[in-house]
Amino acid sequence: MGHRTFTDSKGVLWNAWEVVPQWADRRTGRARRSRSVDDDFDPPVLEQRRSPDRRQGRPDLFPRIRLSGGLDGGWLAFESARERRRLSPIPAAWEIVPDSELERMCGNAAPAAPPRRLIE
Repeated sequence: MGHRTFTDSKGVLWNAWEVVPQWADRRTGRARRSRSVDDDFDPPVLEQRRSPDRRQGRPDLFPRIRLSGGLDGGWLAFESARERRRLSPIPAAWEIVPDSELERMCGNAAPAAPPRRLIE
């Protein structure tokens, strides 16, 4: 995971880093792993589950978090002193692009909610 800082054309200092979810439930009912006989696997892997999705997890130990909006594959986070943004999917080679290209990516990123403070 890389990290960069850059100053945009307005003089705002930004931090950028990639976020890849680990404990989120990245698979949904539509994205279950299944193969058909026509796939190029030998032997073919077929969906054999007969019951509904049993993936309940152990909420007391590992709560499952549903990610939406294309964030399940990770995102590029941008943070300045005043705002936070997310860009998904993570652009290839973002660590080595010029600052002007990183500023463009930041401009295309969606606003993110401010961080929650646990202690006041």
